[in-house]
Parts: sequence; C-alpha cells; structure tokens
Amino acid sequence: MTGVLARIDQALVRLFGPGPAGGGRQRERLARIASCAVVSLTGVALFVPNLAPFLVGSQPAVGIGLAVLGSLVCLGLVAAGVLLYRSDFSTPNAVRIAVWNFLGFVVLGVVLLAHGAYRGALGTVTPADALAAGNVLAISAAAHVIIGVHDARRVRAEQLAHEREKFAVLSRVLRHNLRNDATVLMGQSERLATELPDGSLAETAELLYGRARSVGDLADKTKAMVEALDRRSTPNVRLNVHDVATNAVDDVSADDGAEIAVDVPRNLWVWADDSIERALTELVENAVEHGGSEIHVSADAPDDETVRIDVADDGPGVPEDERIVISGDEEITQLKHGSGLGLWVARSVAEAADGDLCFDTDGERTVVRLAHDRADAPATVEMVSDDAVSAAQSPAT
Repeated sequence: MTGVLARIDQALVRLFGPGPAGGGRQRERLARIASCAVVSLTGVALFVPNLAPFLVGSQPAVGIGLAVLGSLVCLGLVAAGVLLYRSDFSTPNAVRIAVWNFLGFVVLGVVLLAHGAYRGALGTVTPADALAAGNVLAISAAAHVIIGVHDARRVRAEQLAHEREKFAVLSRVLRHNLRNDATVLMGQSERLATELPDGSLAETAELLYGRARSVGDLADKTKAMVEALDRRSTPNVRLNVHDVATNAVDDVSADDGAEIAVDVPRNLWVWADDSIERALTELVENAVEHGGSEIHVSADAPDDETVRIDVADDGPGVPEDERIVISGDEEITQLKHGSGLGLWVARSVAEAADGDLCFDTDGERTVVRLAHDRADAPATVEMVSDDAVSAAQSPAT
C-alpha cells in the first residue's frame, strides 16, 4: 500500500506540476471535481443494495434498521464528496482521499462479488445477502474516507515539517552570512572613521558603521525569533521579575548609556522562559531608540494570576499602523508589516513562554506591556519587603 501511494504521489506531482499557463490550473480543477465526484458517486451507487429490503415487500424490523443505517452512511458519503470539494485540502490530497475511498470500495467489493458468485452457484443469493454487501461496502468506503483524511493530514504535516526544515537551514545560512559581513563592515568602517583626516569622509564611515551594526542586529533578532519558535514546547520555569528587569536594563544601559528607572518588587515571580529577559531588553532598546528622555520599567500583579511588566516612555509612541499589526488586530500584508524586528522579537519570545504583549496608554506616556502567569516565590526564598532590603543595604550611620 505504501508503494502504491508513493507512485500516486509521483503521478500527482507530474500532473499538477508547472505546465502551460492556465493548463495546470484547469487540470487541477478537473481532478478535484473528479475526486470529489468519486466519493459522492460511491454513496449513490451503494444506495441500491441498502434499499433492497424496501423493494421486496415486508421485512423484519432488524432488516429495516440495517437498511436505514446503510442508507445514512451512503448519504454521508455523498455529503463527504461535497465537503471535500469545499475543504482546504489541496487537490493532490483530495485525490489521495478519493483513492482511499476507491480502494476500500473496490477491494472489498471484489471479495464480496466472489462470495456472491459462489453462493449464486449454490442458488442461495437472497435480498438479505444484497443488504449485507451494501452495508459492509458502505461502511468500508466511509471508513476509508476517514483513513484518507488522516493520511492527507499526515502528508500535509510532513510537507510543513520539510518546509520548516528548509526555512531553518536558509535562516541559519542567512544569519551567519549577515553577521559575518556586518562584522567585517563594522571593523573596516570603524578603522576608516578613526584614520581618515577628512571630516566628511569620517562621518560617512561612521554612517557605514551604524548601518553595518543594524544589519548585524537584524541577524541577531531573526535568530531570536526562530529560537522562540523552537522553544514553544519547552516547559516554563519560575523567574524573579526584579532580576530579569535589572539584567535587561543593565544590558541596554551598558550599550547606549541610557538612564532608565526601574520600579519592580523584589518578591514578584512569573512562569516564563529564560528568554523573557531578551523580550524585555528589546522593549527597553526600542524605548531608548524611539522614545523620549524618560524611560521607566515597572511591574505589578493586578491579581493572583497575572504579572504585568511595563516599559513606558514619553516619546511619540508606536505608530498606530505598526501597533495594530504587532498586536494581531490586523493581518500582516505587503503594506502593513511593521518597520523593525525589535517588537516582533519581544512578541515572539513572550508568546513562546505563554505570555502576551500589548500596548497601553498612561497619560502622556507610551506603554508596552508583557503579561505572564504569576508564580509563587520558591519555598527557600525568605519573603521580605523592598523597604527592608533597602534598609539592610544602607550604610550604618
């Protein structure tokens, strides 16, 4: 059976592969119609033996019940053909389902015909035999349609896995090349900026350095998004929000010299992935780059289930068209896709850890918020107040 299906797959590839303009699409449409018609016509053909008890006069109740059962299965096959035509299964997979249905009908039908011929030779063929054959064939055809649907889903899952593997390879190669080329450009442009006597040329070299650094950052952000997708099945761990926020702010402050206020309780914990720090770093970097002079990182727990981590600034805010795309309020299109990857990285990382990213307004400030499930503090952590910690760290007077 596997070999037969493999040959069918090869035939479908040849049938629906690239061809003359319009020809391939027309063949595909005809093949889809034919496949769905096969499933429906199977049900129509099997109506006859399943209606046999009604054609020969009075029958016992069990015979009527079996006839009704077989007729309902036949109706289901007719409806399955219509639904298959309207489904999102590709045409090759629709053909695959029809082939399964055909095999379930024909193979068992040949066996039943052989038995019928044998019984006919003995002169013992009855309407009950026709009903039994109709019931068995209808149920077999319906069962093979279900098998075909599962097989088509398996094939589609394998195709998606193959496409994802190709994407992963392409992504790794692209990131590697971008990072290497960006490193070379950064090194050479930095050298030019320091050695060129001409001020205008030095400014050009500095501009090249900035662009090269952006390309390198782009490769890093793409890598972070891909890794976030790969971590979706990784179990979350208990993380201290204060430590995460402090580390994220320290990373940004060290790179950009920005001054960022942090107001996060020390005894606040969340269930998340270790990469939540990367998400928060991206939000803080975005605020430093596009926000105003005042940047504030805070966190609170509005209830016993959720922790909110806010990054606020007094800048112009995230553009409306970019905000609605990143938040998922509108689909990504060629015209609506966002202008950078920082917020996308934050969203991908947050969602991979069962969190959420959203936007809010707080008076004149722009607020980007991460929300994660709240976790209880570890049993080994002594719960102390922030005031007590500050007092313990203050020098004695």
